[in-house]
Amino acid sequence: MLIEETQDDSGDWMTALLRSPIFQRLPPTNLQKILMSLEAVHFSKGEVIVSQGSMGDYYYLIKNGQCELTRRPSPNAKEIRLAQLATGDTFGEDSLLSDAPRNVTITALTDISLLRLNKQHFVSLIKEPSLKFVTYPEMQEAVRQGAILLDVRTPDDYQNHHLDGSINEPFFSLRMQLKTLNRNRPIIVVCGDGKTSEAAVFLLLRNKINAMILSGGMAAIQSVPEHRITPANELDIIDDRPESLHQKHPISSSGSAQDNQIRLLQSEIEALKMTNQQLNDKCMKLEFDKQHAEKQARILHKQLEKLTQVLDKLKGE
Repeated sequence: MLIEETQDDSGDWMTALLRSPIFQRLPPTNLQKILMSLEAVHFSKGEVIVSQGSMGDYYYLIKNGQCELTRRPSPNAKEIRLAQLATGDTFGEDSLLSDAPRNVTITALTDISLLRLNKQHFVSLIKEPSLKFVTYPEMQEAVRQGAILLDVRTPDDYQNHHLDGSINEPFFSLRMQLKTLNRNRPIIVVCGDGKTSEAAVFLLLRNKINAMILSGGMAAIQSVPEHRITPANELDIIDDRPESLHQKHPISSSGSAQDNQIRLLQSEIEALKMTNQQLNDKCMKLEFDKQHAEKQARILHKQLEKLTQVLDKLKGE
């Protein structure tokens, strides 16, 4: 990795930055400070930019070049290619927002120039002015007025304890469900302690979805005597998508045969969880590939329009 002087040799990254819904929410003074704080770095083809499992330190914007995202569902699993990013794309915010380790590895496919913003500047200039938090009473009132309550914890955590009327969509698969979300109603995101919710809301805002965070998550409302809520309309929470039903089945503990059956069921559950994780990774890869193909199609369409205009002009001469 080489650290360079920042140069405005291309307006593509600047255009992408200013068109982002996140950056459009920021005051002009913040944008100016961000541009002054960006540091240019260069990676050679094949170099690892971000490693899965490492802690987040920077938010990145691609100035020029391409890179790919890969992920291992488990330490011994085969690495899965999830997506390819190019000029104008950004990455690295999930770990900065959630304080969790990086969940993907990002490798340079070409020689690549990046602009990066350190965690301190990202938090003060982007995160704090972008994210909105609500208290438990404010959340109750918002739900009564029609807001959607979205729980981004794992299915197991959701099944053990959740707010009535909430819908479960784990954060890891949320990217694949963006097009199914009801954009006509505000969304309040819930997680264990509020950290994962920050990353989820940042993702939703970046995709022009009005979203807020339940401050402190489920941990902050454990002391609330009554936390059952009933939305004004529990239907139509997510468009064209059936709700999941999570039921607990009582298990008797009499007899070794039943104990063996319980252990067998637990093993099967773990195997299903692993398979489900692998399927989620593959679905995410397909969704990213689709988005990349759509982006390339738009670029080609614009180029075709320009060529048509030139051709028409030549015919006129």
